[in-house]
Amino acid sequence: MPARERRRSPLPDRFMVWLLRSPLSRLVDRSVMLITVRGRHTGRMYTLPVQYAAVGDTIWVVPGDHERKTWWRNLVGETPVALLVRGGEIYGSAQVFTGRSDPAEVEQGLSTYLDRFPRVASRLGVTHEHGGIDGERLRDVVKRSVIVRIVLNTSRAGDPDPRP
Repeated sequence: MPARERRRSPLPDRFMVWLLRSPLSRLVDRSVMLITVRGRHTGRMYTLPVQYAAVGDTIWVVPGDHERKTWWRNLVGETPVALLVRGGEIYGSAQVFTGRSDPAEVEQGLSTYLDRFPRVASRLGVTHEHGGIDGERLRDVVKRSVIVRIVLNTSRAGDPDPRP
């Protein structure tokens, strides 16, 4: 990680980046991956750990505290990204969706994500007393949510690569 990037990254993020690049990555890599994005304005590369839910060739990421964080804003429109998932580097095309402009896409991704991480569903208040997701409550959460969809490239040929 470049020194400039290290100074801005909080200590827990730096630790998680180190952990995911180490032989100990198996401790967390089933739910956390590294995503590398290029800054829209700066052109700099940013690598950060994110929690993810994968289904087939699609990965969903919910930017935590999205009002305060800015990394996901680099993914407006389809944007190439590099990922370190379960010890392997793969590439994909990422796109951000908001509940205001794309509620169906956000609901689909959020449902997948919440199925994978039921504690998050409880924290958001979208579960009913039997533990399942309450569709009406979910639609309320969707309206104020942001989600990132990453479609993986299945072949290495012609992969978009965000690296310089």
